[in-house]
Amino acid sequence: MMLTACGSNNESEKTASGATKMTFWTFVDAQGNFYKDAAKAWNKTHKQKIALKVSVLPYATEYQKLTVALRSGSGAPDIVDVELSQTATQLKGKNPTYYPLNAELKPYMNKLVQSRLDNYKKGKNYYGLDYHVGTTVTYYNTDILKKAGVDYTKIKTWADYTKAGEQVKAKTGKYMTELEYSASFQLDAMTSQQHADYIKGSKADLDNAAVTRALQMQKDWIYKDKIARAAVGGNLDNDQYFAEMNKGNVASVTMPAWYMERMADHMPKLSQKIAIAPMPVFKSNDLRSAGGGGTGTMVTTQARNKKLAAKFVVWSKASRNQAVKIWTKLGFDPVRKDIWTEPVMKSSNKYTKYFGKNIFDTFSALADQTTSVSQTKPLSPDVNDALLKNVLPSTIMHDKESAATALKKATAALNQ
Repeated sequence: MMLTACGSNNESEKTASGATKMTFWTFVDAQGNFYKDAAKAWNKTHKQKIALKVSVLPYATEYQKLTVALRSGSGAPDIVDVELSQTATQLKGKNPTYYPLNAELKPYMNKLVQSRLDNYKKGKNYYGLDYHVGTTVTYYNTDILKKAGVDYTKIKTWADYTKAGEQVKAKTGKYMTELEYSASFQLDAMTSQQHADYIKGSKADLDNAAVTRALQMQKDWIYKDKIARAAVGGNLDNDQYFAEMNKGNVASVTMPAWYMERMADHMPKLSQKIAIAPMPVFKSNDLRSAGGGGTGTMVTTQARNKKLAAKFVVWSKASRNQAVKIWTKLGFDPVRKDIWTEPVMKSSNKYTKYFGKNIFDTFSALADQTTSVSQTKPLSPDVNDALLKNVLPSTIMHDKESAATALKKATAALNQ
């Protein structure tokens, strides 16, 4: 993997062999490797060759350098990975510094999950294409549940889940789950599944009934029902929490599909002990999943050959063979949904060995239920800050105030 400080589009556009030079920035090694492989595959099947230079930068460094380069008008990469929470900032202003992918996406539109495209949409233009859908499911430790006499297939509602948690705690002493206060994947999913959002129009709407219901239930699990605790390390995506899960101290976790990679890589003791199931619901008309997280690859307006870069980005994720590789190489649920039911998705890999071969049977049944809370509206960054700096610390990390109180205060402050 090549590491560089930044790209420079003042260089010659072509190599000596005639390939178009292209730079790509990402903050994840695996995604850098994915695009290196994609470039090789592209060059085998396309006349217009690409010489791709990949730079893997620390998350914060990437955005610092990207912001400076885009503002100054030089030094940006041709293509770049933009994490979903950064998208609203990156697409600010009337004229985003990114190239629309509409024309290149058009042949694939009926095969892609629309909600994931919408995350990178501004006006009529789509500016990014995600690696995955992030189908949110509940992962159950079947060993713990068996010892507690709990059948996870009978957990249909969050009320069922709470009762199961009480049984697990009473019979095994284990927590049913742990809850985030420095991230919001769980709250996002439990809000979105109720057909609700944090923003209404251009105003914050954090104190609506759905968000309040979800957050108060989480708070009650910790401080009233005693079936959960605040997550070790603050969220569910850190080494401390991975160790807790791997030791068999937590009976379940509700997270997006990409969490399979975390489990397979960091929780080896749980191999063949984890069942994947749809999320429980509050009411019968709720969705049984949500879309969680995401990283879209985008083409900057400084790209040497913007149209070629756009074709390459879309082909790398939306063409059939490449979409399959998103699963086999990255362990993600691809945005191209028509392949989910193909036999290749049950072919042996580290994920099917860990979870079994029917992973996409569950995902396919949830493909039309993966909506998400707003992440790319102008107010989204401020809403996220309010949740992580004030609301979740005062309700999940500490028992300082009710969900209703914390959410009303945050909404009032955001709408001043």
